[in-house]
Amino acid sequence: MAFISAATAVPLPRRPLAAASRLRSRLPAAAGLSRWAGRRVTRPAPRPAGGGGPTTSWRASAATSSPPSAPADLPPPTSSGERKAQLRQVLKAVIDPDLGKDIVTLGFVQHIKSTPSAADPSAYDVAFDVELTTPACPVKAQFQADCVALATSLPWVATATVRMTAQAPQAVKRSTTGALDRVSAILAVASCKGGVGKSTTAVNLAFSLAAAGAAVGIMDADIYGPSLPTMVKPDSPTVEFVDGGIKPLTCRGVRLMSFGYVNESSAIMRGPMVANMLTQLLTTTQWGELDYLVIDLPPGTGDIQLTLSQVVSMTAAVHVTTPQLLSFVDVVKGLDMFTKLNVPSVAVVENMAYFTAPDTGVQYELFGRGHRHRLTAAFGIANSYAVPVNPSLCERSDSGVPYVVAFPESETAAIYTALAGAVVREVAKVQHGGLSTPEITYDKDANEIVIVVGGRDGDGGGAPVEQRLWPAELRRRCRCAQCIDEWTGEQVLRAEDVSESIKPVEMAPVGNYALQVSWTDGHQSIFPYARFVDAWQGPPVATRNVPVATG
Repeated sequence: MAFISAATAVPLPRRPLAAASRLRSRLPAAAGLSRWAGRRVTRPAPRPAGGGGPTTSWRASAATSSPPSAPADLPPPTSSGERKAQLRQVLKAVIDPDLGKDIVTLGFVQHIKSTPSAADPSAYDVAFDVELTTPACPVKAQFQADCVALATSLPWVATATVRMTAQAPQAVKRSTTGALDRVSAILAVASCKGGVGKSTTAVNLAFSLAAAGAAVGIMDADIYGPSLPTMVKPDSPTVEFVDGGIKPLTCRGVRLMSFGYVNESSAIMRGPMVANMLTQLLTTTQWGELDYLVIDLPPGTGDIQLTLSQVVSMTAAVHVTTPQLLSFVDVVKGLDMFTKLNVPSVAVVENMAYFTAPDTGVQYELFGRGHRHRLTAAFGIANSYAVPVNPSLCERSDSGVPYVVAFPESETAAIYTALAGAVVREVAKVQHGGLSTPEITYDKDANEIVIVVGGRDGDGGGAPVEQRLWPAELRRRCRCAQCIDEWTGEQVLRAEDVSESIKPVEMAPVGNYALQVSWTDGHQSIFPYARFVDAWQGPPVATRNVPVATG
């Protein structure tokens, strides 16, 4: 994140802060947790992500109930070029919600054709492709419907055929070549604590991405205790070595690789040997074209994680935890590690979050209330998912058939589908510049925090807007465990407890989604960028919105 360069704005130093000191401001007293054990709760069922077919010929009647339409003042086109220009003009109304730009500006609209209609000689049948960043795009069905509605709203269009396609996988940045040349995105599924259901999450995420239409591979990076051979039974158990590489095994189109497939005996080796073995296994496997390669990392923050970050540039990370406080502490360590590795953490999955009694339908938090909301508040990770205690999920993990394959219509499968959709959207933001990150600095002369938001082309935000507020106001907005009661959400910090003369000592980004501020009173706060970009829950009296000159 680049700080504002202004004559009166003084960028603060961006030194990394100790993880232990950050934890002290975020962890509650352990004594307050026991009262939530076995707590009876109710929660709404998750909403599954959408999908759509690859090719469909539509008329306007097949669009949504309130379809978009073309401007009424467009002149009749007289040439093929004018027809294409008008079609592109109306299709600019379709905005990618994650990248913040229209599909024409993004270059998604391809291969426009118009031919005289057999049913109406004065009209034309049009056909074109919408080339998305990924075949697993969760809004492709809505894109298709809107494109058809807009195209057929033109008076000279009789029918519109929209084919939904996807860009070919582009190689991720890496320090090695060869096997990963055609892998578009590498997703790390991580947990610093073992036994939290990380491998279960990795497998079901991979097969949910595949169900959405993506080309997916999964790499089991645990050399000591590989899980993939037990959790996924391949179509053929035979490992083939071809042209100096290893051909991945497959299951329902998902490509698989694990040390357990190559060597069924136990591995006894030291850390550097494990890292070298894993690197060789990853880079010699002939993955082919993949939209997503899911890497199921072993627990911890050691040699394997650091070695993989040097071999490949991971696109994003998904963190897995459980409701226990100890697991939450380890998730914070993992977030810190991936922040240092410059890998955005895009989602958190809390396994064993609740249990639904089969006879009454009542839900119980067997292990107490989890801490997903604290990760969202502290780190700005908006995508967090609670997976219930589900005996069938455990059984499927031992059977070799992933749960989302065995029970695709279940509530738990819908959670994994929603997780896959969130990962797709966040990866698109990372790869195509859709992250909305404000520029924040401290104006020492005016004693004001300066936030500049907006200003990206096509995001609908217009010119950038400068927001200024007094440091004391920002300090009072802190929502850490010391300032907010994490169970009730009530404010603990009193306004009069914060001195009007308080100032920031240093500010530093925490991952891609939050800013950490260290104050002169010794406190440390973390503010998600979304609070600056989206809304402030009511403007503070100290805030001033000033248009920023762009010339």
